[in-house]
Amino acid sequence: MRVLLTIHQFLPDFSAGTEILTLETARELRRLGHDVAIFTGYPGSRELKDDQRFDRYSYDGFPVERFHHAYVPMGPVDNVIEAEYNNPFFAAHFRGFLQCWKPDMVHFFHLQRLSASAIAVCHDLGIPTALTPTDFWPVCFTNQLRLPDGRLCEGPDCLGGNCIRHVAALSPGKAIRQVAALLPDWAARQAARLSTCSHLKNLAPFRHVKALAGRAAFMVQQLNKIDRVLAPTRMMERTLTSFGLQPEKVIFCSFGIDLKPFQNREKVEGKGPLRIGYIGTLSEPKGVHVLIQAVRALPETEPVELKIYGRDKDFPAYAATIRSSADGDRRIHFCGTFPNNQIGTIFADLDVLVVPSLWYENTPLVIYSAHAAGCPVIATNLGGMAEVVHHGQDGLLFESGDAGALAELLKQVCHDRKLLRRLTDNVQKPKSIEEYVQELLCVYIQMTGSIPAGNSGTA
Repeated sequence: MRVLLTIHQFLPDFSAGTEILTLETARELRRLGHDVAIFTGYPGSRELKDDQRFDRYSYDGFPVERFHHAYVPMGPVDNVIEAEYNNPFFAAHFRGFLQCWKPDMVHFFHLQRLSASAIAVCHDLGIPTALTPTDFWPVCFTNQLRLPDGRLCEGPDCLGGNCIRHVAALSPGKAIRQVAALLPDWAARQAARLSTCSHLKNLAPFRHVKALAGRAAFMVQQLNKIDRVLAPTRMMERTLTSFGLQPEKVIFCSFGIDLKPFQNREKVEGKGPLRIGYIGTLSEPKGVHVLIQAVRALPETEPVELKIYGRDKDFPAYAATIRSSADGDRRIHFCGTFPNNQIGTIFADLDVLVVPSLWYENTPLVIYSAHAAGCPVIATNLGGMAEVVHHGQDGLLFESGDAGALAELLKQVCHDRKLLRRLTDNVQKPKSIEEYVQELLCVYIQMTGSIPAGNSGTA
């Protein structure tokens, strides 16, 4: 079977959870005898010419087609807001690629930068499709269902008034941000209505407002053209069906990970300080500052040690801020990054992992990695995190952003090593990547009617 996987960004430049999941899925499909290619987006330069926006390279033996997206006019596209979700310039190239490569199945792991136009192209060409929503991009322009002031969002309201305010608040223009901060949602909805008036709709501000207001309806239409949506959490399933996705299209399919880095790996028993870990992107929604505040709230005599793994260059301003907030506390160490195949070694030297995210998340793969290593997790009581971390059983949960509550939990496991041992003993191994891909193949075979290649089992 020829399978195309799509993603918003890919290795070697990006290596977060969705990128690793896509790569490991591709590797397992290839091991089973399937032909796999990857189509990815990339945050491209604004100055690129149209004929420079597509290139290709090879990674780990996989052909990778790449689209350099930027929020600028390109080809027939002049509305850069609409192009975020409906990009005919990309769609024309994608159609040509599909007609040349002729996949039997297209599996979307992410469509940001590429746009949902990819769905329509596959539908027009009669190519079966599946979607694994790894974050909330189908519903939310910014992926996270989180407003600029930190409040959680339930998704687009009537005419997308809250989305219009949200995007305006992210504008580089100070005046626009100030107006957005004062503009009530009803006024934003009124602007959306005005954007359809014949004498206003061609004015640039109203064209952008109309594009934002129309995003939700377009996305629902495209989602319902997908053959199967593989929701990795119940929250994602509820979010998408409430948004308008037809429930019969949804299959619950939690993620799987490569368990090999954790095999034959002895956990080093800590006899000194409580060894706390954070592994992930150093960005404000991930809540690393909350973890640092919690550790610093503990007396300096408290026997704890925090190791933070992540790279500064993704969000340098935030990284500088948290480094400054930790300055002078010898218990806090910034450890950079590591090759993914070394993750078992990293976890062998941790007593507990903390996932302090301030948004719903969608089961960060690092939680599954912790479980594979037999490491309990302390996480925010939100979304997919609360679905896989069970308070008092295999981990602990705390309220979003509450550094004081997190500090109390850290103090508790630091002084009660029997509790830590009980949590550790109750951690269950997660689904393997082999099991995960077998579940995907059942869907692929159902959609395509293809006979599985190699040793891939049957549906």
